[in-house]
Amino acid sequence: MRGNYTYSKLEDDENFTNPFNNAYNWGIANTNIPNVFHFSAVWETPHLLKGLAGVAVNGWELTGITTWQNGFLFTITSGVDNSLSAVGGDRADFTGASIGQAVLSGQSHAQEIVRFNTSLFTRNAIGTFGNSPRNALRGPRLFDQDFAAMKNFNIVEKMRLQFRAEFFNLFNNVNFNSPGTTVGTGSFGKITGAAAPGFCSSA
Repeated sequence: MRGNYTYSKLEDDENFTNPFNNAYNWGIANTNIPNVFHFSAVWETPHLLKGLAGVAVNGWELTGITTWQNGFLFTITSGVDNSLSAVGGDRADFTGASIGQAVLSGQSHAQEIVRFNTSLFTRNAIGTFGNSPRNALRGPRLFDQDFAAMKNFNIVEKMRLQFRAEFFNLFNNVNFNSPGTTVGTGSFGKITGAAAPGFCSSA
């Protein structure tokens, strides 16, 4: 068995929005995944039976890989150049008292957000870059369980036959993408897609 867990926090200023104030661009990185857990195991069934029953039951090799991680962060954008900067990265204005008020499902604004209150976001005022925090919300978490079973059958001294069955995304779990992030678009606040089955990534 092998398992590993990573807790991390990554900040940067790569989300270039305001060319006049680099501190405005600073924040939690787009690729920051604070919690990542992997577990894998390989087990060979013991040789307890004899005869035909032993041929069928003994010596199976079972293996599995489990992956769980937080979803990706996202920033609410205005979709217009009201800052008149020609950068094209204006953020939306947030009209609530705290960003936590935007959460409609999820434990907090730092957890997995499936829905959020889109009425609390509006296009930024002319001459501003928007007051919404960078990467204030986090998309749905990712979970994947792969499993395989295999067994070798001796045909002759120099020849073996292997039976192998592999199951990717064993529990048929759906890993949703983040909701739409641009104010005023038809997809704003809506999840319209999902990752390919069996796919989990930390970047």
